[in-house]
Amino acid sequence: MRRLIQWLDLGPIISGVSHVAFGAMCLGIVSTALISAVETRTPLLLADQADAATVTTGTTLASSSKAITATVQQASVAADYSAPLIRLQEKAMEAERRCLAAGIYFEARGESSMGQIAVAEVILNRVESADYPNNICGVVYQGAHRLNSCQFSFACDGKEEVPHNRLAWRKSERLARYMMSGQLRRDIVGPSLFYHADYVRPTWSRHMVEVAKVGKHIFYRKRESS
Repeated sequence: MRRLIQWLDLGPIISGVSHVAFGAMCLGIVSTALISAVETRTPLLLADQADAATVTTGTTLASSSKAITATVQQASVAADYSAPLIRLQEKAMEAERRCLAAGIYFEARGESSMGQIAVAEVILNRVESADYPNNICGVVYQGAHRLNSCQFSFACDGKEEVPHNRLAWRKSERLARYMMSGQLRRDIVGPSLFYHADYVRPTWSRHMVEVAKVGKHIFYRKRESS
């Protein structure tokens, strides 16, 4: 509760209410002493004055209490709205991790850790490129609605995407988490945006600059325009 009060910055308000309550108590004591000390012909006047003071003090206390209640209610509403937003952000982040893990698993599960990280680097490089979607799932599944004509073949080959190898899938998930958290440096294939298996030679590769060969994959970057 103390932390909540500090967060709402209600310390000054509550302190003010305490002072008002203390003043009201003192005023009541003084009024009682005066009533017992004065002549009997003035009790109605003193009583009226005491009642007026009590009403004024009670109004101040009530107003302060309402102000505190309103502030707490406003903070509660704000918290209620922020909680779903945080949950949505967490779900979106988890979806991004799963998409990156899928890219690693289906594209490079047979490769070494270096080879899998290299594929993940290409995916993240595309996210940062203006030529591709600005999120991981968008990059991994770009063109997935076109059979055998998408960016990553597993996304549009018509086969069900089920990771049957549990150990390989868990490794892909760990690598995706490490890559997204920055725990693994992205310096294996540099600015590469493309790659292909070494047993094929696509025509587009002739217009690219080869950066590295990691395992069975050859990685490329765009050729700088002159």
